[in-house]
Amino acid sequence: MATHRLLHVTRTGGDTDGLAEFSNSDTILLPIHSSDPTGTTEGEMIYNSSEDKIKIYDGSAWQVVGNTTEQIQDIVGAMFTGNTETGVTVTYEDSDGTIDLVVSADSDLIKDADSDTKIQVEESSDEDKIRYDVAGTEVAVQDVSGMAFTTNSGTVRHNQTQAATYTIPSGEGQIMAGPVTITGTITNNGTLVIM
Repeated sequence: MATHRLLHVTRTGGDTDGLAEFSNSDTILLPIHSSDPTGTTEGEMIYNSSEDKIKIYDGSAWQVVGNTTEQIQDIVGAMFTGNTETGVTVTYEDSDGTIDLVVSADSDLIKDADSDTKIQVEESSDEDKIRYDVAGTEVAVQDVSGMAFTTNSGTVRHNQTQAATYTIPSGEGQIMAGPVTITGTITNNGTLVIM
């Protein structure tokens, strides 16, 4: 049979006023109840065997010692919901204990910290394009007809040594400006033009 460290309250004028030990075991035995008893005094403590929880009576109700799963979910949910988020809507669903993250429908912009380099999707009655800005200047626009480089874009360039191994698929073409040194392997199933 297990032994427990039992506590009792001593009388005033006894060895100690307050808690005293009956034995020298390393555990404390709490009163065990299969349901919460009728509490009478604030500070009463029990072990509820049906719920597997330690509870303390606060003067009006039995409270679980420590946070419940629901309380933890509410704490974490509050850290998300209502905060200022950019491009995303965050909602804590208390009914199922989950946090929903939804990218805003108007999140049509990818940008760096100071907003001068970005990729922006434009949708309107006359446009359905992706615009590329670098250092605050538009350098290219892409739509269904292709990619158009602006007067501020500079040029398209590549390294004249091609070390990669890749395949040009059938129906696709590639242009390279020579002289070109190929140290990798290019499998040409389409069209390759070296100028």
